[in-house]
Amino acid sequence: MTAAFNPTLDQLDSTDSHDFITVFSPKTSCSTATLIHILQANRHYFIEKIAQRGVLLFRGFTPCSTEEFHQLVTQGLGLEPWNSFNNNNMPAFIASWLRKYSEGLLGSGDYRRYLDKNTVQLGPVESSIQGPHVEGGVRSERSRYLALCCFEPAPYLAETGMVDLGQVYRELPGKMQEKYNKAWNRFYYISQRKVGLLDKILLKRSPFTMLVRPDGKAHLALAPCPAVCRVPETGELCIQPWAFAKNTNEISHAAAVQAFPNRGDINKDSTADGMNLTWELCDAKGHSVEWSTTEQRQLFDSIFNKAYLMNWQKGDIALVDNIKIGHWRMNGEQGNRKLVQIQANAFDANQFQA
Repeated sequence: MTAAFNPTLDQLDSTDSHDFITVFSPKTSCSTATLIHILQANRHYFIEKIAQRGVLLFRGFTPCSTEEFHQLVTQGLGLEPWNSFNNNNMPAFIASWLRKYSEGLLGSGDYRRYLDKNTVQLGPVESSIQGPHVEGGVRSERSRYLALCCFEPAPYLAETGMVDLGQVYRELPGKMQEKYNKAWNRFYYISQRKVGLLDKILLKRSPFTMLVRPDGKAHLALAPCPAVCRVPETGELCIQPWAFAKNTNEISHAAAVQAFPNRGDINKDSTADGMNLTWELCDAKGHSVEWSTTEQRQLFDSIFNKAYLMNWQKGDIALVDNIKIGHWRMNGEQGNRKLVQIQANAFDANQFQA
């Protein structure tokens, strides 16, 4: 029988290349279709492995299309696409329009193009380093897994920074662990422009609580979400950042510049700089909790200093635990870079609060 009809783990080499990354590669020539069969036959092993490790990287298979990548995620791993922005499964052109519309209302953002209702081409590279985050971490409802496929790497730098958020949490001082354990992340926007009738209609269907200000702009608040979550399978506590806020951007930028020397000029993240978004901490009753600039800098220093920079190769497929692993885009050159993402499996952080 051919390998495609005899799918076993013996067909793959496995290497723990980093503290939280396991790389799987074919021992002999192996198609993406064969990899899908291997994943189907060993789903429990791979899902358990992602919770233990954080990142699984499949290298040397080179999917030829986004459809093949989608099949690997859904048919191979058996994951269910669930996009934190497009959780209503709108067609790609509507999701892309709403993404662009929301960025016009909230401020310049990391514009990404929907290739279909589940598959997204990530935004272009800039001369900045993004703030560290879990995908969709602005809300409790987020995806549990991220699947990433590199169809074309950047010509220079533009790695994806990754960090084990459990390690970051464990190495914080005890007082800070206790503080974050009890805290909730709270995010609110001030719109870039006055809101009109269409804005009000669309925002009624959004997760925002809206208050129109005297100047005609809107105060848009989201429900608080846990600052620390448990990984369901292991119970590991992981801090949950979403550093696209204007009030944390300068501190995050300073930490990145210090952590990553010799990368040329690093500008402040334009997404965070363009949105009038505030990230603060509150308690369970909604009362604000003091969060000093010193404490913020301590957190960003810890994240960036523990970073692993993923140098993408063409055809790389990565499965990332979106609770255990934080990520961000490094600076570099865009070129023909094409990094595609599928978010999968709905997760409610409220059910796994520390």
